[in-house]
Amino acid sequence: MIIDLSSFLDETINHIHFEEELEENSIDFGGRKIIFTEPIKCEGNIYKVDGDKLINGDIFFKYEEPCDRCLKPFIQEVKTVLSGKLIEGSGNVYDDDDFEQIIYYNNDTLDLRDAIMSQIVVSLPMKSLCSLECKGLCPRCGVDLNNNKCNCVLENVDPRLEKLKDFFPKK
Repeated sequence: MIIDLSSFLDETINHIHFEEELEENSIDFGGRKIIFTEPIKCEGNIYKVDGDKLINGDIFFKYEEPCDRCLKPFIQEVKTVLSGKLIEGSGNVYDDDDFEQIIYYNNDTLDLRDAIMSQIVVSLPMKSLCSLECKGLCPRCGVDLNNNKCNCVLENVDPRLEKLKDFFPKK
């Protein structure tokens, strides 16, 4: 996703509105595989405030991933925000001391791909769940507890407290 900044930098125009789509199939990070089910959409504006060049936009994407509890794949829709300060130079997207994201541009062109992908990774939940009510799989027999019940008896005893069981008589 490349945006031409030449007319913005020579002050012919005072802001740039963009609506772009980014074609990505998937990303892998931290042992997770995120599969995008449709193109990533990004819409926003580039403008100047007190001499700084700023970007503010929305990112919309749909992805498929297996649930961390029941392992069934599900599709999730996410909207996140891309905002930061544009600086001429080269480098990766990073956060400065003022907690503001820095996005680099070169030769009057801005490539937003890395900034968008970084924001997508940050916006993903730490634990992917198909629903908050998902019961997951039985740790003993593996049955999907959302669809079936099992007769397994689970004794969840903290190993640090296991010795305390000896103080109570067995029934």
